[in-house]
Amino acid sequence: MFPKKREACHSVRALILMVLVSLVLTACAARQTEVQDANVGLAFPEVRQIRFTGNHTFGARALHGAMASKQRPLFPPWKRGEAFHRPTLDADLLRLKKYYFDRGFLQAEAEAPDNQIERDAERNQVRISITIQEGKPTIVQSIQLAGIPDGLRSEAKMLPELPLRPGKRITKADFDSSKSQLLQVMQNQGYARARVIPRTAVDMTAHQAEVTFTLEPGDKTPLGQITISGHKLVHEQAIRRQLEIQTGDLYNPKKIEDSRDNVYSMRMFRAVTPRPANLDAEGNPPLDLGIEVRERKPHTFLFGPGASSIQRFRLLISWTHRNIFGKAESLTLTGKFGSFEQEAEAELHFPFFLIRRTSFTQTLFVRNEEEINTDPLGLFDAFNIEDPQPEFDLFTVGGVSRVTHRFTDKLSLAVGGELSYNDFSNVSDASEEDTEDNLLFLQFAVLRFDASNSLLNPTRGFVLQGQFSHSTTALLSDNNFVKLEFEGRHYLPIWWRMIFATRLALGSLQPYGGTDEAPQNVRFFAGGPGSVRGFVINRLGPLDANGDPRGGNSLIEGSFELRFPISGNLWGALFLDYGNVFRDSFTYRLADLRYAVGPGIRYLTPVGPIRFDIGFIIAPRSGENLGRPDFSFGPAF
Repeated sequence: MFPKKREACHSVRALILMVLVSLVLTACAARQTEVQDANVGLAFPEVRQIRFTGNHTFGARALHGAMASKQRPLFPPWKRGEAFHRPTLDADLLRLKKYYFDRGFLQAEAEAPDNQIERDAERNQVRISITIQEGKPTIVQSIQLAGIPDGLRSEAKMLPELPLRPGKRITKADFDSSKSQLLQVMQNQGYARARVIPRTAVDMTAHQAEVTFTLEPGDKTPLGQITISGHKLVHEQAIRRQLEIQTGDLYNPKKIEDSRDNVYSMRMFRAVTPRPANLDAEGNPPLDLGIEVRERKPHTFLFGPGASSIQRFRLLISWTHRNIFGKAESLTLTGKFGSFEQEAEAELHFPFFLIRRTSFTQTLFVRNEEEINTDPLGLFDAFNIEDPQPEFDLFTVGGVSRVTHRFTDKLSLAVGGELSYNDFSNVSDASEEDTEDNLLFLQFAVLRFDASNSLLNPTRGFVLQGQFSHSTTALLSDNNFVKLEFEGRHYLPIWWRMIFATRLALGSLQPYGGTDEAPQNVRFFAGGPGSVRGFVINRLGPLDANGDPRGGNSLIEGSFELRFPISGNLWGALFLDYGNVFRDSFTYRLADLRYAVGPGIRYLTPVGPIRFDIGFIIAPRSGENLGRPDFSFGPAF
């Protein structure tokens, strides 16, 4: 019996020994492979630097971007350059030549002979010098259109709108864009299978080009079968009623695009892609269209801790249930917890309400504005945080019913009502008169025109928004007043990805009837990160006897901000903010405007920028600090 145990032990030991030997041999083999790979890497020297001479039109930064060979970057300092390989460099010379050719320099040359490659054998590095011979650019002398079909605008009206114009360099980007634009013009008139045939005659001696675009519209094309695929949870009928096209309609790319946007706005899809099924068919049959959708998950849970110089520690918890009744309805429950405001909200959204492009949203909310300690370690003391409403605490419960109609992809109108009960507590003696508990029923309308290119981080375009709110004792409210608000924003690219952004906001509040003063919870306040930076939140404007904000009936504020890239997603900003709040209605004394300036840093993320700004008050008054730092999430405007 014991010998058998010994044999078993010996077998186990032998097995363990074999495993260890195998591991050692495997490690040795892997190490040998690493050494071989390292030796192979050392066979090709590192590209330490790439220099350009003769490039007068385009800078070295742009030319570096056109090459596959990369020199050692300045940042991060530990990163190496690409391995030098002569065939790769030869291909890069062709890429540089094409880079110039596409931008109108048809006879440009790029050379890097061996005598312009400095080799450092000791450091295993090379420095490459590339000589550019740009030559003269080719200028567009004339542009003509041929074969213009009936129903289209004349040549004299279409030519000035083309990116390719006489007197400018002939570039591939302008050439392709002009061709696409002419094709789009014909397709918008129902010519789905139209073609644009370009012809370019170049005089290489005079460096001039004559361009002719021949339009071949063919026949107008009706829409054939429209199929929808990819949906599993949402009923097909719910998707179809969002479409602005149907079988038999004349082909119209704008209506197809609007239909895609309508379906995407249902909040149920990650992607909506219309695809022509038989665009290349002969004989111009009806164009079949397939709309492929990719549904989002029916349930989404979001947990987002964060911090800001206003709310200190913040916590967001959100849960969304989509497609409740099979028609893309959604229910979202949200909880927000911060130093000065805590809120719970339930939102029920119907993407289709009575007619196409119209939605309905019902929201119920509970909000508590009370300062609580979320910073027991005192980490935010440096930001001089002060209670936004130091004279009282406010508890609000209510609901909002909103109907939104999108007239176009840019213009929308929202109308509805908001019913809320507002309970004031811990009221100071200075604010007792205008902080009585109140019941408000607001009727509102919001008209918005959004021509910007991004919701989270716009870089061009503009946004205009006006809001009208009304409260009357004839409809449940305890107060009579009219509130008007207007805001305009503009984003202008100026040079080297720099953006000049401007903002102006105006507001006025007019009590009427038996109401002498509107309650504090509807007045205007200014100051803080989303308003006039450098000032403490809500403390720009009328103050009470204790030096605390009491709000006003008129508001004016605005900003000028220069935004510029630093590195990757890191951006910088320089800003000038201005504004003030006035006690009386429709009162805007420009001489009383307050100003603040400062720098800022933004880090761009997929869900919006993270901002850090330092605002300095121009001509601070007694009791005011010179300025203050603020950090928050989302664009300044």
